[in-house]
Amino acid sequence: MPKRVLASKHAEKVLVVRRTDIFADGIWHGLKTDGLAKILNTISTKHKFLPRADVEEDARWQQIIPYLIFEYQNKIFLMKRKGDHTDRRLADKYSIGVGGHINKEDVKELKSSASRAKRGEQRVKGEGVIMDWARREFEEEVGYRGKYKLEFLGLVNDDSNDVGLVHLGLIIKLIGDSDQISVRDEHKSGSLVSLEGIGKHSKHMETWSRIVYDYLSVKKSQRIKEKKSKSVEEVKIRSVNLASDNISGILPDWLIEKYIEKGFIKIAPLSKDWKKNVDQVSVDFHLGGNIKLFKAGTYRFVDTRRGLPADAMEEVKLADGDPFILEPGAFAIASTLEILRLPADILGRLEGKSSLARLGILVHSTAARFDPGWNGAPVLELGNLGPKPAILYCGMPICAFTFEKLASPVRMKYEGSRSDRYSGSKIPVASKIEKYVKKR
Repeated sequence: MPKRVLASKHAEKVLVVRRTDIFADGIWHGLKTDGLAKILNTISTKHKFLPRADVEEDARWQQIIPYLIFEYQNKIFLMKRKGDHTDRRLADKYSIGVGGHINKEDVKELKSSASRAKRGEQRVKGEGVIMDWARREFEEEVGYRGKYKLEFLGLVNDDSNDVGLVHLGLIIKLIGDSDQISVRDEHKSGSLVSLEGIGKHSKHMETWSRIVYDYLSVKKSQRIKEKKSKSVEEVKIRSVNLASDNISGILPDWLIEKYIEKGFIKIAPLSKDWKKNVDQVSVDFHLGGNIKLFKAGTYRFVDTRRGLPADAMEEVKLADGDPFILEPGAFAIASTLEILRLPADILGRLEGKSSLARLGILVHSTAARFDPGWNGAPVLELGNLGPKPAILYCGMPICAFTFEKLASPVRMKYEGSRSDRYSGSKIPVASKIEKYVKKR
């Protein structure tokens, strides 16, 4: 390179940030992919422009370098710097990154181009300007015919050598749709190479490229593992689907979980740790906050043809954890906290908790079956056969549901059928016996 060109490069003013500002929260080494917003904001607000010659070997300053990795069809653009490269510290080194300093002219042109700031990449705070710097650097350093999209990978720092000590890399991957790419710089040559092929040159790479190559290799390995894991899981799911399509009978714990996960059996709300409520052949439901209690002495009898008078029951509303006292001989109806929806080929059965039964607490009297197509909050018929008042609590496990898969779906689902009287309700609904007792 002619001496006057070299002198011009050293005289140019480049964008720098104080090292103490960059590493205000501690020094890190390698590629940083999290907690970037604060550092990017520091670069955006605290940068200066100083002569390149003054900061080239001054570790008080970090020269900010957009470092661009080009990818096409899972191949990376690998370059080799020639022996007469300007910076002898990088001569004959392999590189997967195109990089360059940012000067005042770059920033001025970017600020004057409003359209650049409106492009649509996913960005963290401060990332928009970086993407614009990246485009400019790429278009200056590389000859490329095609379209590309940008992906900001993170920041790279390497204090292990003199070059890395005074530079901070903004690592951006460009994903292109064409292999028509070449390096304009006469001191480089390049070609598209697979990650495996690049690995053969890793010992002769400049350190930033080695760090990014290691990161990309790990990411690829993770993707392969995830893909294999996903394939195995898909095989398992297909097996489960095949098994679940062919079975009939009471569902075991693993099928209950699968049917809930796949939405065949819908339960809401569903807590994050809902699986702890699944036992061998059942899943626990919890006492809801709406309870209706028969008023003592209001009526001597209930006429099943006329139904229950509107004022025969009083309503009690509870918040989570609130107590409710069920007196001996008392009867109440309550709903579960959960809403249940069943498909056309699954029947649900409500079972009381054994520990409550041993205290004389009945959770259901007769209505334990929930037909295929049921939709709503299951209603409990609570009774106290014991000699003492019992205190129940809103949100406590109150019953368990078992599920039975039919040999084939029913023709007529419960919801909307001629026998539907209670579906869709989220609170306990009093008896509607008058609707199906024939009047003579």
